[in-house]
Amino acid sequence: MKKSTNKNNIIWIDNLRAISAIGIVLLHVAARMSHHYGNIPIKNWWISNFYINIARFGVPVFVMMTGLLSLGKQYTFKHFTKKLSRILIPFLFWSLIYIFFKIVGIHYKDHMDLEFKFVIDFTYLELVSGASYHMWYIYMIIRIYLLYPIINQWVLDSNPRQQLYFIVVCFLIFLIFYTFFGSVYLVNYIKLYSEFLGYLVLGYYLVRRKYEYNVKYYLYVCITIYLLSYLGICFDTYITSKTNNIYIEQYKPWDLFQALSVFLLFFLIPVFNKKSKILAFISEYSYGIYLIHVLIMSLLELLGLSAYSFNPLFSIPVTTLCTLLISIIILYTLDKIPLGKYVVK
Repeated sequence: MKKSTNKNNIIWIDNLRAISAIGIVLLHVAARMSHHYGNIPIKNWWISNFYINIARFGVPVFVMMTGLLSLGKQYTFKHFTKKLSRILIPFLFWSLIYIFFKIVGIHYKDHMDLEFKFVIDFTYLELVSGASYHMWYIYMIIRIYLLYPIINQWVLDSNPRQQLYFIVVCFLIFLIFYTFFGSVYLVNYIKLYSEFLGYLVLGYYLVRRKYEYNVKYYLYVCITIYLLSYLGICFDTYITSKTNNIYIEQYKPWDLFQALSVFLLFFLIPVFNKKSKILAFISEYSYGIYLIHVLIMSLLELLGLSAYSFNPLFSIPVTTLCTLLISIIILYTLDKIPLGKYVVK
């Protein structure tokens, strides 16, 4: 069985990108409840845990798709800076929007008269540390892009066996540091970048190897891996929350298997390569959705809609759907005004 990544066979990429974006929104909606083990009914916690662990593949798959689409090509410096600017401009725009709402909140909640110096200092600190918790991903991607010319040249010069060796070493480093060093601040950086550099090359590697068995075989294998990894992360999350009274924030080894199974499902199984106008539309605005969705979630929460609004079995998907719809409407509207396209995609 052979797969191609030519222009006539990229529907699965759009579909996977859209599903990953939806999954990330679902994860963040459910996470509002999952972080409160022991303070909410255990039934509600398990429901939120069920939802959040369905979609932990979102960010790893995004990185794998970045590797798939970007690595192994000859780029000029101009092309590289253009790609980087397409990340930076929307990121800076939406970071400033988040900061604006924070400043407004400080002004009205704390009844502070905000001086110009305070606004400038606050803005600078927020941009350095991240205007919202989910922006860590953008900082990580920017740092990886700064290493991109080196990684890309190595990929061009290496063979599949060397690439596989690199992937295995990256995830072994992550696993070793995760297992023995916990949450030490410096170690977190080593874990994070070893893991996501591995995902970057993994996405490139997977679509260029040969798959010898039939579709049904890979379907069963991928579903089995996904279910086992899902059960593993659910159990792991429960034990960690119960014994340490904390929720798993960091990506864990289970997520590798979940991301791997989802990526291969979309790549190898023909049903996931069928065009969907809805998924294509979501895919087009996936970066904007990632940037804006936490803001929309927060505004909906102020209006009374969140995972806590009613039975979480229904409130979590309803809040996810509303967040997605409002995000897309805003992004689509901005896309239609002059210069708006530069901050939505």
